[in-house]
Amino acid sequence: MLSLFGEEPCRATMITAQRAGLWHDMLAFIPAYSAFLALAAWAMRGADRRLALAAMAMLLLAGLLDEIEGVVLFRLLSGFPGAGGWFDALFWTVRPKFLLLGLGEIAIAALLVRGTWMAKIGAVPVAIGGAVSIWFLLADPRNALMMQGHRWAWTALLLVAILGAIRHTLVMRPKQA
Repeated sequence: MLSLFGEEPCRATMITAQRAGLWHDMLAFIPAYSAFLALAAWAMRGADRRLALAAMAMLLLAGLLDEIEGVVLFRLLSGFPGAGGWFDALFWTVRPKFLLLGLGEIAIAALLVRGTWMAKIGAVPVAIGGAVSIWFLLADPRNALMMQGHRWAWTALLLVAILGAIRHTLVMRPKQA
């Protein structure tokens, strides 16, 4: 594992940077994306409560698996004898995480379809993103389109959320006298 970081004098710097990145991932990015996706599903629970709860469960479990992945990566970075055995654990965190994210995105798309015309439009790239990510996870997980699918889904969902918030604000604004 440590050979991935080259030889000294660069190895120590690269490992330090990787550890810092893992801390940022575990303390900020994973909680942020998990909350964003799970709360999006929760916000649409009026369309189908059971589907929204199932989506939330999938997405929160994906976030938990991502956190466990970070712990495994820290173990691999430690360089202790036998640390290489932790590579198998990555398969059981990374693959299910990405599958659950894709399934959660498709479930969110199914919830969006039951909403406003704007949500219906947003459901298309969310569903396509989830489906593309699952397809490439199963067919060719090293293909960059696997991650692009998630990016498409999350970006579309963010745009729907922003536009929905603006619409809600304008509709709910008290009328000026």
